[in-house]
Amino acid sequence: MALISPLPRIEEHRVPVVFDCPDCGARNVRGMAFDLRETLRLNYRVPLWGWSTHWVRCSHCQAELHANCKAEDLQGRSPTDVNHHVRAYLPLPARVLAIISLATGWAPIVGVLVALCALVANIRTRGWPRWVSVGALVLATAANVGFVAVLWYLRNKIGTPINV
Repeated sequence: MALISPLPRIEEHRVPVVFDCPDCGARNVRGMAFDLRETLRLNYRVPLWGWSTHWVRCSHCQAELHANCKAEDLQGRSPTDVNHHVRAYLPLPARVLAIISLATGWAPIVGVLVALCALVANIRTRGWPRWVSVGALVLATAANVGFVAVLWYLRNKIGTPINV
């Protein structure tokens, strides 16, 4: 028997909007703005915690874009007004992985592996996580090349192999 139920997605206040999609680049596309209500329940009955987020679904690419205001507030607005409130959603794990890759970029081998994972996770996103992932990969590669160069220099200077 489950103590905590899975989160049901309940879409509320669906209103049509016209906007420019930041994900696929389509201009003056019709979309559907909605509020998403999620409630964590104890034993499927007792509500413990609930929250609402606001989204716009693009009819061209079916992307769910994050809105910073309620769906009701977007109703009847011009496309330029809606564009100011809608942005592409960047998943939390991808954002966290981008930051971790930048923080571990100095570490030999591990930094490159984490940076590669972050780049794979963020390659299709637009925005700062992709650029942070690329920068972390460059940093990790430079750090590893420098590390190998120092080991090679020390090996030749001392004359004995260095075991890592």
